[in-house]
Amino acid sequence: MAKFNFLNLDQNVRSYMLSEINKDIEMDNFYVSERLNDTGKEKYAAFLIDSATNSDEEAFEGLLDFVTHFNPTSLRQGKPVKTPSNAPSLLCQSEFNRYYIRAVCAHAIANDISELEIYRARESSSSRPESEAKIGTKISAQNLLDDLRSSVGAEPKLLPEVNSGLSVKISI
Repeated sequence: MAKFNFLNLDQNVRSYMLSEINKDIEMDNFYVSERLNDTGKEKYAAFLIDSATNSDEEAFEGLLDFVTHFNPTSLRQGKPVKTPSNAPSLLCQSEFNRYYIRAVCAHAIANDISELEIYRARESSSSRPESEAKIGTKISAQNLLDDLRSSVGAEPKLLPEVNSGLSVKISI
């Protein structure tokens, strides 16, 4: 999968990412995929924190490799299914992006910026029309932050759809 281009990822936004991650951990609201094995579950938070502090979603995926940290099968509707080989990429990209978006929202709110702009942060060879329609639109930073904080481990109502490649930026 292609790499994300996080336009506002600087030290300030990284600090907000860490704050959001730690808040979820402290409130026992931290998502850990059931596809992870015991080793993966044990190391997941530290890998995410390290990536949010020092690098990006690609480094996160490099730390959380398929063979060492994922179960070979997982349950879907009560039945065992083979864990897809792209599971690390999907998990690392989506969760890094979620915390990045939460951080951009928190940063914007702290700086009296009420709206963010949706943009394509990762190129897609087959983007969905509904995703393309969102690019360039404005979204409330507070509403998006509230939605992402309340939809941990679930599909958010506003953004981003899993694997869409969409994110947000501060546009002044």
